[in-house]
Amino acid sequence: MDALSPDEALQLADWHWHIRGQISVLPSYADHNFRIRTEAGDYVLKVANPSWSRADLDLENRAMMTLAEREPAMRWPQVQIAMNGEHLLTLSISGQVRQVRMLSFVPGRTYADVIDSLAPAQRPVLHASLGSAVGRLTRGLQDFKHPAADRQHDWNLMRLPALREELAHIDDEAVRDIVRTQLDAFCGQLPFWHGRLPVSVLHNDANDLNVIVSDDEDGPCVNAVIDFGDMCTSFRLADLAIACTYAMQHEADPVACARAVVRGYLAQCPLLRDELEQLQTFILARLCHSVLMATRASRESPDNPFIMVSQRGVRSLLRQLAGLDRNAIAGPFLESLHD
Repeated sequence: MDALSPDEALQLADWHWHIRGQISVLPSYADHNFRIRTEAGDYVLKVANPSWSRADLDLENRAMMTLAEREPAMRWPQVQIAMNGEHLLTLSISGQVRQVRMLSFVPGRTYADVIDSLAPAQRPVLHASLGSAVGRLTRGLQDFKHPAADRQHDWNLMRLPALREELAHIDDEAVRDIVRTQLDAFCGQLPFWHGRLPVSVLHNDANDLNVIVSDDEDGPCVNAVIDFGDMCTSFRLADLAIACTYAMQHEADPVACARAVVRGYLAQCPLLRDELEQLQTFILARLCHSVLMATRASRESPDNPFIMVSQRGVRSLLRQLAGLDRNAIAGPFLESLHD
């Protein structure tokens, strides 16, 4: 994929959105992203890799526009409408057809950058605000529909059974045994859950690098969730489980952390008893999912040492949770639930 220079990117921004300012390149795994600083605010020009389909990017944009309308208290990335009235442009760039869009830049620091610098007394407030933000995310996407949301996404927990063959390649025997046990339990319940647990369109990736924190009068608070590239249709519960999974890895007391996240979430988006009873199972499943995906990636790119670096926290938390009562996290909430 030919590189797009900052000057060329700024020309696109000017031609199609009349946005002018100082431009800089943003890091991206496969796309070309640029931050444009203007007196009216900052923007991100996103030039997608040719492998991205228009339908997938249309899904992301329409989800963000829906959230901006339904949950205005949060600072979602705002989709900018081009001069021709469209929110997603198909352009020929360097002889390739590319999908191009413009979003507002969401200021703040990532959850990962903030959490480890906080005093113990400040952490529960941030945990609860994380839960509240993800609860608003779930609530805002309630009844949201889009044909591309039904795509077969590797990170959809519904597709966890497809990774079973990676079990044999997990290098740590103890971890392999835990993953096998949790995988068997999760996959065995899938047919039952399909008939009992609500399904919706999810963000599916509220990890500690996609959650943006700002400072307000009560201290650091989550005010945005970004990066909608992993969206899919799955169990509604999964977004909460994913947020808990990443937040817990920063804590000496992961159960207390998860309870604070859940408390914040439920204040915005109540869940069924059936969902709360499966929360810990879903958290464990997400951890297993991460282990299996990293194992596959490491097999495919054995010379990349960075693939397994993030697995230290994942595997440590997996070992901790595997030995706990299945309602260690949700127990207090189940006691007060009457549905």
